[in-house]
Amino acid sequence: MTKFSIFLSTFICLNVTAISDELKVGIVDMTRVFGEYYKTKDVEKEIEKKREIARSEVNERDGELKEKMNELKALQKEITDPVSSREVRAAAQKKAQIVTEEAKAMRDEVLGFARKREMQLMEMSKRKREAILKEIQSVVKSHSTEVGYDLVFDKSSKSTRGISFLLYSKDASDFSAKMITRLNTKGSE
Repeated sequence: MTKFSIFLSTFICLNVTAISDELKVGIVDMTRVFGEYYKTKDVEKEIEKKREIARSEVNERDGELKEKMNELKALQKEITDPVSSREVRAAAQKKAQIVTEEAKAMRDEVLGFARKREMQLMEMSKRKREAILKEIQSVVKSHSTEVGYDLVFDKSSKSTRGISFLLYSKDASDFSAKMITRLNTKGSE
């Protein structure tokens, strides 16, 4: 059972009408706050730059592999050339086997390198996003304490079926814009 389900069950079990007048509820759109925070944009730019560098490294290695493949094609022509002597064809065939093995090893190395780089970028992205989320949550908590909210809901949260947890809020205050301003102003100081 998720934490939200437990919370919701407990909340329903309480006499909601007796405490509803006393509750101060706030709403924040964490997806919007996260997306509009300057640090999120900076991290996305940084990761995209690193992804471009990785692409160019992969393309460079892929170019070397293409050169090997061209060398193999030239050897294949030499092997099938009826004008060439037996010795020349045999030597070309032997060389073609070596080049084929080298090309396979290069291909495996290029694919492994590309996978490794992508995994590194994904891990870096995950770590940086988690740090940003912690920072945002800290600012939301601080604001909520200052204002005196009893409950704060994230209106961008969805259930496992894709249904929004927050379907309606009559008197709740959405303070997403305040959080975006506060976070972005905090960085410009």
